Amino acid sequence: MASFRNARPLRSGPVLALFAVQVLAAAIALLVAADARAYKTKNVVLVIVDGLRYSEGLGDPEHRYVPRMHDLAHEGTTVEPFLNDRYTITARGIPAIWCGAWADLKSLTNSGCSGGRITYCELPTAFEYFRKQLGRPREDCIMAHCQVDDMWRGSVDPDYGPDYWPLYHCEDVGDVEVWKDARDLLETYHPAFFLLYLERVDYFAHTGSWAYYTRSVEIADSIVGALWDFLESDSVYAGTTTLLVTNDHGRHTKDFSTHGDDCEGCRTVELLAVGPDVRKDFVSTVPRTICDITPTIGLLLGFTASKSTGSAMTELFVPSQ
Repeated sequence: MASFRNARPLRSGPVLALFAVQVLAAAIALLVAADARAYKTKNVVLVIVDGLRYSEGLGDPEHRYVPRMHDLAHEGTTVEPFLNDRYTITARGIPAIWCGAWADLKSLTNSGCSGGRITYCELPTAFEYFRKQLGRPREDCIMAHCQVDDMWRGSVDPDYGPDYWPLYHCEDVGDVEVWKDARDLLETYHPAFFLLYLERVDYFAHTGSWAYYTRSVEIADSIVGALWDFLESDSVYAGTTTLLVTNDHGRHTKDFSTHGDDCEGCRTVELLAVGPDVRKDFVSTVPRTICDITPTIGLLLGFTASKSTGSAMTELFVPSQ
């Protein structure tokens, strides 16, 4: 810390202005920290449903395929519009969610999960911020997922990196089996930060079968419902856990079987939040993107996503009393 013992009086206008800005920034930082401590949320569970088009999700007024998510939306908050604002492909959308920014990706030479290609992020992930800043062990930060062709890991950022990666639990199976494993992990470790990645919606949509696609949406919806039921009944998680559900990208507006451009169907995704601090039966109309998710998790759990380009979605939460 710098010493001010021999410092000269502040006389110039620009210096005074800079000092005032620094004081204001420090005050804001203290207020943010105090606000974070005021939240009832102690745990966050994030679910990513890969490739669910909004028109088959919460954007369907009849909620034919997502009845449980529709019910949870009335218990919590949704965001309209919520967008993938850049690359509407899985390999870029997933890292954008957990980095809070559109990060470049690099190849890794070895695999920790049944042989797929492995990439790492140029920027730190939410997992790394959480573990380093809060001093949490690996078992307190878990990602459960199935094997996909191009799997990701955290960053090798010199300030963060592999020492702060989460516990990755990978099974070469479908969403139902991944959920069963995820529940076992939640019951065994009770991590404060958990990510559940459901891949089959995107997988079956790419087959071109509408029936397979919509059935996989129904299964993902039932998993989200079962997950919330578990969280609300578990002695550790009940009343202290916020659930966030989102997608990495949508699908073409006129062709559900693929995705990857800037059409409305590919860009528009969903954000569902439910938990002790979340507004009930509320639709936020503040435009948001997937890069805002990690800063929001940081606000709730008490870490700062310093290299993120997104910002915390404070409008989702009940104002502090």
